[in-house]
Amino acid sequence: MIYVVKPGDTLYILAQRFRTTINLFLMFNPEITNPALIFPGQILNLPPTGHSFRLCPVLRQGDRGPAVSRIQFLLRQQGLYTGAIDGIYGPLTQRALVAWQQSVKEINVTGIVDEETWVSLGFECNERPEIVQYIVRPGSNLFSIAIWFGITVESILQVNPQITNPNLVYAGQIINIPASQ
Repeated sequence: MIYVVKPGDTLYILAQRFRTTINLFLMFNPEITNPALIFPGQILNLPPTGHSFRLCPVLRQGDRGPAVSRIQFLLRQQGLYTGAIDGIYGPLTQRALVAWQQSVKEINVTGIVDEETWVSLGFECNERPEIVQYIVRPGSNLFSIAIWFGITVESILQVNPQITNPNLVYAGQIINIPASQ
C-alpha cells in the first residue's frame, strides 16, 4: 500500500498512525536519505502489517521495498545485476531477472518474481523460527546478510551483543538472525 504525504506529516507521526516504526518506513522507502525530510505529495510505501508480510512476495516492475533489494542482491550474486541495490524494481532489475529466468530451464520467463523464481535463486520462502544461527560466508557483511534475510542491520545487532563493530564480521563467525519483521 502507498501513502501520499500531507502537510504536517513526519515519519514519526506516520509511524504512530500506521502502528509501525520509523526504521520500517525507511526500509520500505530507500529513497528517503534524510528521515527528518519528507514533503507533501511525496509517495511512501507503507510497511506491511504482520499478517500481510510474505518472505517471497510477487514482484514486478514498478515495485519498491526491501524485497526488491533482496532480489537485486540475489541477482548481483549471480553476476546479472550491476545497478545499485536501491529497492526499486526498474528496467535494469527487470533485464537481470529475465536473464536469470532464461538461464533456468525449469521456470517460465515472465519478468515477474514469483515463489518459483525466489527458490531458483536459493532463497528459502518458509517462515523461520524467532532466531536462527547463521555462519557468515566469505565476503559477507551485515548489510548483505540483512538483505538476504529481509531484516535490518539494527535487528541483527540487537540479538548479537557480541558484535561491537557492525563493520567487522568474519567468515565462519556464527551470528543470530531474528525472524523477518
